Amino acid sequence: MTRARGFTLIEMLVVAVMIAVIAGLALDLAGTGAYERMDAAARYIDADLALARGRALATPADPVVFRPATDGRGYWIARASTPDSPLEGPNGPVSVRFGEGRASAAEGVRIRWRCSIRDARCGPFGGGMDPVPSFDLAVEGAPERATITFDPLDGDHAVVYRPL
Repeated sequence: MTRARGFTLIEMLVVAVMIAVIAGLALDLAGTGAYERMDAAARYIDADLALARGRALATPADPVVFRPATDGRGYWIARASTPDSPLEGPNGPVSVRFGEGRASAAEGVRIRWRCSIRDARCGPFGGGMDPVPSFDLAVEGAPERATITFDPLDGDHAVVYRPL
């Protein structure tokens, strides 16, 4: 008696699980989702705000400002006396356009202030100056938002991710 050729149910399930695992890894490695892009933007802002706080502490007579671009597609760090001229950082001017250069991972991210101020100022002791600035990061066409709020005492900030 001959046995019919084919695959057993166990063999088919093992192959299906392997395909699912590989597909999951491929999607995770792609990392092009809204959350990943907002997180990348928040990390760029974090690094540049650390530089701004240090510069504010070094020269307290001239505070440092964090100024988003009017179109919301980037920002720069500047002195309060020259708010339209970015500070020189270790790798050139501290000016970021989301989706370009070192901020290419933040494609499509926009900044929107949650209050009526134009700049966030780091005061003479590194803290945020009144009013306490807060702004949203959003990706075009995505419902998620990240809200960044500055601490008025030490200039640090908190990032809260939330769906819209």
